[in-house]
Amino acid sequence: MRVRIICMFFAALISVAGAIPTQAGIEAVKGKKYTLTKQHGPWMVMVAVFSELPEELRSEGMNSEQAADELVYELRTKGIPAYTYRREQKLESIDTTNRLNQVEKRQYKLDTEICVLAGNYSSIEGENSLGKRTLEWLKDYKPACLKNTAVYRPTPGQPGPLGGAFLSVNPMLNPEEVKRRQRDPEIIRFNSNTEFSLLDNPGKYTIVVASFYGNSVTQVGGDDSGADKLGRCGLDLAEIQAWQVMKALRERGMDAYVFHDRKKSIVTVGEFNSTNDPGVQTVYKTFTAQWKTDPVTGQPQLLAESLPLSGENGQWLCTFDPKPTMIEVPYKH
Repeated sequence: MRVRIICMFFAALISVAGAIPTQAGIEAVKGKKYTLTKQHGPWMVMVAVFSELPEELRSEGMNSEQAADELVYELRTKGIPAYTYRREQKLESIDTTNRLNQVEKRQYKLDTEICVLAGNYSSIEGENSLGKRTLEWLKDYKPACLKNTAVYRPTPGQPGPLGGAFLSVNPMLNPEEVKRRQRDPEIIRFNSNTEFSLLDNPGKYTIVVASFYGNSVTQVGGDDSGADKLGRCGLDLAEIQAWQVMKALRERGMDAYVFHDRKKSIVTVGEFNSTNDPGVQTVYKTFTAQWKTDPVTGQPQLLAESLPLSGENGQWLCTFDPKPTMIEVPYKH
């Protein structure tokens, strides 16, 4: 059994030229607010900016917030995750005509601008990345909701009303947060189609209880054939061992998850939204190594918790990390 199926992330989303680069499971409810948060992104497409006109220049029709909400809804019906974001107020000069038919500039303090951003991209590397394909599609797209909308001014010389769209980071994130949230494409690939992947953990924090580097299991029963398999299979076997431990813990009623990177596979327990969650101490107490008396020497020794298991490679003993470690759950989008 292989735990990880090697596949390219979003392989099912690869589209033919001109097709909409959609993402699965995008909600679109008419009238519902979809507001940008720090959980979105970190890379996105800045689709459009709506500015409220001064009262004397305003005509009938939608205001900036309504127009932005309509665009968000329309994009979501196309399978593109879109959100609104309020930007700080600013001063802008506008040409007006006075009673003598003379053109003069006047400064107006515009209401908060409403931006529409789309996408939740952990990376924009590669010419065929989902973010870049979405951007190109949006530049040519002509939203039905923007026809005859005074609060939105298309970019002159562009093929469509959204021709000025560009790739951007989530404006709610600082540079350190953006860097932390960007996901290595290889890590995404390692964890694609993995049952109970840590990427699906709904919590903010979890606790690492077991780590596998390809040579971190103990064979039981005197069969040393497993050592040769470890040397040949390396991290592939580590993935399998981690998956078996995760399943065993789940059978014991624990919220266990598995995660793979270039150097190791880990098993975590817990779905915590706070480091002060009462369940944190329960996990620590369950898996932390304990001082026990050696039956031979009578001396105290620190022994890690362990769990005997059976798998394709025969019986083996999982030795848990002596000191469980709390980590943040990797970004999910």
